[in-house]
Amino acid sequence: MYNILLALHSILRWAIVLLLVFNILRLLSSTVTNKVALSKWLLIAAHTTLLIGLYQYFAGGSGYAIIQQYGLEAAMQDSAKRFWAVEHPVGMLAAIVFITVGHISLKKSGNAKRTAVFYAIALILILAIVPWPMREAVGRPWFPGMN
Repeated sequence: MYNILLALHSILRWAIVLLLVFNILRLLSSTVTNKVALSKWLLIAAHTTLLIGLYQYFAGGSGYAIIQQYGLEAAMQDSAKRFWAVEHPVGMLAAIVFITVGHISLKKSGNAKRTAVFYAIALILILAIVPWPMREAVGRPWFPGMN
């Protein structure tokens, strides 16, 4: 079960990155009239990934298990443990907050430029916090099952 959810979590990161880029481009384009529809798909993908990530964090044996096993002080001293216990969950939660606030802002005020800023901040956070393969000690494959 954990491996299936991890694969889904990894695949959804690509959906979120692509949807963020498409949404930012659409929001900055003056020719597109219905800008909320694609934003809703981004919101759904982000929140689904959040739920899977929360399950992995608390029940899947990753972040929270690191804190329980080593203690917070020891986890904070090791960069890989700190990444999985604190940096990844907090950074991604912040990115999802920006996505959510951006979507709500778009629905309520229709201000596409402000929403594009929220989405750009979320994209920067995600690109900074994802465990890309080139990151030492925490890197994951580009796609699930690739090594």
